[in-house]
Amino acid sequence: MVRQHALMESLSANLHGFLHQINGNVSRPDQKFLQDALIGLLRAGRPVVCQMARQLPDQRTTYTTRVKRLDEHLVNPSDFDPRVKEALPELWLPLIQEDTPVILDLSDIAKPLAKKMDYLATVRDGSTGQLVNGYWLIELYASVSRKNPVPILLEPFSHEQPFCPGQNPILIDAVRWVFELTKKRGVLVIDRGGDAIVFFQDWLDHQYRFVVRLRGDRDVLRFFTNSQVSMNLETCAKGRWISLEARELAERTPTPHPWSRVVKRRGKVILRFSRIGWVKVRLPSRAETLTMVVSRVAGSEVPFMLLTNLPVDCLADAQRVLRYYIRRWECEEAMQFLKEQVNLESIRTFRWSATCRLVLLAVLVMIYLAWLIERHPLLTDRLIEYGQVLPDEADFLFYRLLTGLTEAINACFYLRRDLL
Repeated sequence: MVRQHALMESLSANLHGFLHQINGNVSRPDQKFLQDALIGLLRAGRPVVCQMARQLPDQRTTYTTRVKRLDEHLVNPSDFDPRVKEALPELWLPLIQEDTPVILDLSDIAKPLAKKMDYLATVRDGSTGQLVNGYWLIELYASVSRKNPVPILLEPFSHEQPFCPGQNPILIDAVRWVFELTKKRGVLVIDRGGDAIVFFQDWLDHQYRFVVRLRGDRDVLRFFTNSQVSMNLETCAKGRWISLEARELAERTPTPHPWSRVVKRRGKVILRFSRIGWVKVRLPSRAETLTMVVSRVAGSEVPFMLLTNLPVDCLADAQRVLRYYIRRWECEEAMQFLKEQVNLESIRTFRWSATCRLVLLAVLVMIYLAWLIERHPLLTDRLIEYGQVLPDEADFLFYRLLTGLTEAINACFYLRRDLL
């Protein structure tokens, strides 16, 4: 049984402490905006100004005044965004360890009916696969624990922006920013599309550790001898490196090691079997020796290919590389959560600065939920229980935690208690 008043006091103190770590660098008016916008977004469930204004705790002012105040802060050309982003690493940096997966992905904010929003570009809608108007969204998550991706960076960009450097430079700069803060802690994990040679050149130059899924049509170098395949120095003089497509090399690579894992599909537990092998390769114009881990699953004709610079000398190392990639799916669940529960694609504003600021507020909601799970597990359990969720066990807690958090905040206003 959750004691309602004690839960509200704990939540008020916790939310106040979270905001205090962020708004220390911003001005007093921006602190008020940050507090109101975060609570309004949590209660409204969508980044729409008119709906957020109805949910603000300050009901002594008129509705039009609250809407006008939020609008002015959203389009105000201040240093609010960089100051908030500067304070966010203090929340997630202590959570990143040496082996923490840092997941990089490219998503979209689809606005198919929009015509007059600033810098609208053509993007591929991840839900339908069609080309529509919208914005690209770069995502970086730290998988600090199982099923708890902490958003490190979620930032929209458009090719129609003035002086836009392009997609590849933006992704490279984002990875550099993260690993400079973490001092190269963490392992970068990327899906297909992240295997361009320009990415590998930068990551190998800076000695970042990575696990990348290969598309299959990229060229890699394999060392061949007359009698056998070997990587020791004695046979290097008797053979040479030959260029092959990754898919062709994967089809030639033996996979003698069986492996099984448990996965969930539509609520059902499935035991999937596969076979694993690996081969040492190089990239064109690079001297570093990498490893391509190959996995074959029953029913699939195309082998599964991962390229990594992590050491792979035994079956346990190859399994570790595959587990890194399996955890990449958490970024898909995180983006689905943002689009379904925070309604990230419901942004309605013409100004580009307001779009970026609303995305930042949505990121703050998810960072707060992840921070609660890691730093305050007892309060997390109490909020989930207060939300009266179904008794079955859940892998992804963000949905249940957001339900309980919203119910507790609404109860504060119904009982006329001051949340902060």
